[in-house]
Amino acid sequence: MDDSDRLSALRAELVERLGRERYELWVGPQTSLELTLHALRVGARSQFELQCVRRHVHASFAESCRLICGHDVAIEYFVQLAENLPVKTDGKLVQQSLLDESLAPVKDVMPATLIQQPPVATKKPPRSAGSAMSRSTFANFVSGPCNELAHRTTIAVAERLGHYGPLFLYGPSGIGKTHLLYAMLHHLRGTNSLVRALRLTAEQFTTEFLDALNQRTLASFRHKYRSVDVLLIDDIQFLVNKRATLDELLVTIDSLQEKGKQVILTCDTSPTDLLKVSSELATRISGGLAVPLEMPDFATRQALVRKFIAEMHPVIGMAIDDETVVVIATQVAGSARQLRGAINRLIVTSQALRKPLTADLARSILAEYMQQITPTVRLADIQRAVCEVFGVEASSLKSASKVRNVAEPRMLAMWLACQFTRSALGEISEFFGRRSHSTVISAQKKIERMVSQGDNVSTGHLNCSVEEAIRKVQQKLRRA
Repeated sequence: MDDSDRLSALRAELVERLGRERYELWVGPQTSLELTLHALRVGARSQFELQCVRRHVHASFAESCRLICGHDVAIEYFVQLAENLPVKTDGKLVQQSLLDESLAPVKDVMPATLIQQPPVATKKPPRSAGSAMSRSTFANFVSGPCNELAHRTTIAVAERLGHYGPLFLYGPSGIGKTHLLYAMLHHLRGTNSLVRALRLTAEQFTTEFLDALNQRTLASFRHKYRSVDVLLIDDIQFLVNKRATLDELLVTIDSLQEKGKQVILTCDTSPTDLLKVSSELATRISGGLAVPLEMPDFATRQALVRKFIAEMHPVIGMAIDDETVVVIATQVAGSARQLRGAINRLIVTSQALRKPLTADLARSILAEYMQQITPTVRLADIQRAVCEVFGVEASSLKSASKVRNVAEPRMLAMWLACQFTRSALGEISEFFGRRSHSTVISAQKKIERMVSQGDNVSTGHLNCSVEEAIRKVQQKLRRA
């Protein structure tokens, strides 16, 4: 078998091992392969592409070459250089194939089965004052009824590491779980420089674990994660259906627990739902502290708005009044992340229009913003959701009745229509049987005032705060 036959056999074997789709993605015509009896040369067009090919296909290269050649072969990775392309260097034109020693081939001189690929050394940029960890401290965490328990518990764990068992923080995305992890790191590095703490995402843990498997560096990987004092892993819901990574994480947790070390995990699902990820992991969690974080309530949203504006004030030189704060906190009844995005939109639009950021401008801008970040909703969807939550008939919402049991659900329906649909004010007023769009504007302001005052709505079917009623209707809309 000559070299060309070996290469054809290699490509066929790679297609068999990887599947056609993965072969085209990672190898395909964009990757050059040269196979002799004793070596395989793999070329890619850039260092980044080369690293991707090496990471995902190295094991398959080694096994396929062993099968075809009957023994282990050395594998050489190199960046392909354009042939005969003149490039100017030091004032002279030279052939590009002679340029840049940093792009020269990196040879694996050991047999493929014994190769341990060294990590590419990269110089990390200095941590800026505005980095995630420097911004995220216990002191600037906005605490309220929705997250106070998680805030206090994380501080208690930071002061008595390993005493309470694993800490599990759970709740929807964008509500402060990662902030608390960074705050823990910030606290530990400020109070005890000898504590070895490591924070990463579950996706990063998975990638490093798979790299260690492929490169036969599991011993180094395990030493790295099992020798720390505090291990913080974000978003463990990522580990669904990743059995091998889950097993490795469980052993790592057990190893750290036996040494009295601290493990902190975050997830967007509850401990009960975590059973779908791993019953064994749920069991480990049950032996520690499982603490929920919820979507921010109205008072917490107001505090978040003021905090975000204060953080940006030195740069933008803009302040907002209390009425505008109420409008933002009312209309964006979502996560802290959504609030920050809304404030960014308000500030940029205000500056672009050269208008002060007033409550009226905020209402118009946020109506469009909320429509963009939520699924398409029709007026009929809002009517149906409000009727289900309040137990009223659709005909009542469109009637002339002004009794409280009908008027308040109608006002809320019009407010939600402004939030979640692209309908004009006149179209909304007509749909709900009103004569003028001014009725819709009045309903907007009335609902905002009721939310800010913590007022209740009461029908024969429902008795709760306006904010809770809004959440109930939003849940219905999300399920629609």
